Parts: sequence; C-alpha cells; structure tokens
Amino acid sequence: MKHIERVSFPKASTEPRWRRYASDSALAIAGVALVTSVIAVAQLYPRIPTISFVYLLVVLALASTRGLYAASLASLLAVLAFDFFLVPPLYTFVVFKFEDLLTLCVFLVTAIMTSQLASALRRRAELASSREHELRLLYEQAQELAALQERQRLARELHDSVSQALYGISLGAHTAGEALESDPEQAMASIEYVIALAEAGLAEMRALIFELRPESLEIEGLVAALTRQVAVLRSRYKLTVDATLDDEPALPLEMKHALYRVAQEALHNTVKHARASTVALRLARQNNEIILQVRDNGKGFNPTGPFPGHFGVRSMKERVAKMGGTLNIESAPGQGTCIDVRVPRGTENEC
Repeated sequence: MKHIERVSFPKASTEPRWRRYASDSALAIAGVALVTSVIAVAQLYPRIPTISFVYLLVVLALASTRGLYAASLASLLAVLAFDFFLVPPLYTFVVFKFEDLLTLCVFLVTAIMTSQLASALRRRAELASSREHELRLLYEQAQELAALQERQRLARELHDSVSQALYGISLGAHTAGEALESDPEQAMASIEYVIALAEAGLAEMRALIFELRPESLEIEGLVAALTRQVAVLRSRYKLTVDATLDDEPALPLEMKHALYRVAQEALHNTVKHARASTVALRLARQNNEIILQVRDNGKGFNPTGPFPGHFGVRSMKERVAKMGGTLNIESAPGQGTCIDVRVPRGTENEC
C-alpha cells in the first residue's frame, strides 16, 4: 500500500517583514488620504461633525485584511489628517481636544479588536483546511486499505476454491486417462468427479467475478447475485440450501448493494462459524417492506454476548440502519441462527 505522509502547510505569508510593513504603511496612507480628499472635496465637514468616523471604514478594512499594524497606523494618521486638513485653523496642529483623544481611542480599540478577530478567524480557517486535507488523505488511505484487504480476500478465495478445484480436475483427468482401458468404471467415476469439480469451480469463479464487477449487480440484479451465492454454498461447501427468492425488487442500486453485502456476510458467518448443514435464504416483499432472511441449523450463539463474527454483525447493522431498516438476530446455543432484515420499500416503483 502506498505510504501517505502528513503534509505540512506553508505559512500564510512568505514575503519579507520589511516589505509587508512598507506595503501596510502605503495602504494606510492611501486610505486616509482618500477619505480626507473625499471629505474635503465634498465639503462634508464641518456640516457633519461626526464625519471623522468615516475613517473608521479604512481602519476596519485594514484591520480585517492586513492586521494590527496597518490599522493602528491608519488610526493615528486619520486623527492627525482630520485635525490638520479639516479642523480650523487649517494646516496647523492644535492641542488635541478630549474629543480627538476619544476618537483616537475608539479607532485603536476597533483596530485591535477587529485585527484579533480576523486573525483568529484566519487561523481557524487554516486549521479547518488542514484538517480537511488530512481527512481526505485518511479517507484515501482507508480506501486503499479496503481495496488491499479485498484483494487479499479474493486471493484467499481463489487459492481455497478455484486453484484446488483445478488441481482436483487435473488429478481426476489423469486418473481417468490411466483407468480408461483397464478399469472403465473407475474412469467414468473419475470423469464424473472432474465434471463436478468443474461445475463447482465455475460457480465459484462466477461469484468472484461478480464481486469484482459491482456494475453487474445493476445489470443482473439482486436475485441473480444471491443465486450465485447459493450455487457457491451448494458446490463448494456441500450445504443444503433452500432458496426462496421473489421477483427482483425495484430498489435503488445502493440498497440492493447493501442487501447483497448483508446476505453475503450472513452466509459467510454461517459457513465459517455455525457449522451448519442446511441454510434457508429468503428474499420477499411483504406489505411495504423488503424482507431478507438467512436461517441455519448450526450451533448457534448468544446474541447478547461476545461471539465470533461480531464485527460482521456490526457491519450488517450499520448497513441496515443506513437504509432505515431493522435487523433482528434470533439464536441460542445449539438451536441455530436466524437473521431477519426488513427495509422499507417506499422508493420502490409499484407495478
């Protein structure tokens, strides 16, 4: 599996500090000069005494985009420019009045609060972006791990079933060839053995190919997929399978896929843990529900306690819950197991 490394994000700004200070100073001077020019040209002061707070727009803009330095410099320049260019006597600095000091304090407090808030929001945005990127990497890693596990499972299935079947076919064919002239009955028995192995291997291979091609479920349907699983149980595991499958349900492909995986997991647990000899598989429509049942005559277990295959049961419950359905497990030691799944078919197209 490909190794995925943690990616470190670069700093928000890579320009030299002096260059940033220079650009912030230029922006502050330009903003204050623009507002002063507008006020002077439009002759808004002294007719509107509170017009000095128009400078506050420049302070807010610089505080939210450039930071505390630019906003503080703009606050100081705004008070000085207002006093020098707009307050009589013009073009002279007079002793600051209380109102001027109050205005400067308001500007500075606004600059500090806005810059700190904007900085916190930027840090949160960067952190959220970093987490999103890490989650994307983890999701890709989980997908690759799932694909690797699926390939390993299929490799085991091929080794345990198809490769052994091919070996048995080869051995049976050699036996039939050697006994063809000396013992015709033995040759016929070997040929029948070869045919049985070939049919079992073919059923197993079809089931594996079906799992490798998810689009087959959409083309061939859920009933066909379950029929393939039944053929594998009969040919490979020599189980007696009673399959009762109604017509193909008109469900969304996602629900069909989920039901198929639930049935596959239930049958897998039956083969691996139950030690059953007979299995009953049922897919039916009843009222407004689709019912999927897997029943076996195996050794059973206590559904409320720890038991082999509990991770598979958890996976089935999660799939069924995602479909808005219910999963009920009835079992007891020595009394077999029945897995009953019911999902609503409200999205089904009534014929």
